[in-house]
Amino acid sequence: MIKALSQDLRNKIAAGEVVEGPSSIVKELIENSLDAGSSEILIVVEKGGQGLIQVRDNGKGIPPEELSLSILRFHTSKINSVEDLFSIETLGFRGEALSSISSVSEMSIISSCGNNDGAELKMLKGNPGSIQPAASINGTEITIRNLFYNTPARRK
Repeated sequence: MIKALSQDLRNKIAAGEVVEGPSSIVKELIENSLDAGSSEILIVVEKGGQGLIQVRDNGKGIPPEELSLSILRFHTSKINSVEDLFSIETLGFRGEALSSISSVSEMSIISSCGNNDGAELKMLKGNPGSIQPAASINGTEITIRNLFYNTPARRK
């Protein structure tokens, strides 16, 4: 019997296209940092990326009101029209990577723009929590924990 897959299962399968393993996550997050104009990027990896991946930058940051949009599929600040696809000057589309990564890990994003107060968004099982106040970090910090904890086939 042919049937539609649940949205959760669709997201996990799509994540396999972007998230091949810890190195692809680090690559995506570094590209996002560079696109945000970062001049410094700090990377922390534990247990080969299975336990923790953390990328912190001093880029322009994500405004608090846009944090929840940053993790949605097909949401980006990089393109607005079909024509933009032929003149992309950035390394990635932040929303696609973050959406995929959050569906196969526990993820949090802390971001602040300049010296303004920061905001934090935590994701669990692909579901966003509420946006909480956070310290100003003058950029963005994305923390990934327990990669593939909910997709055993990918963990191998």
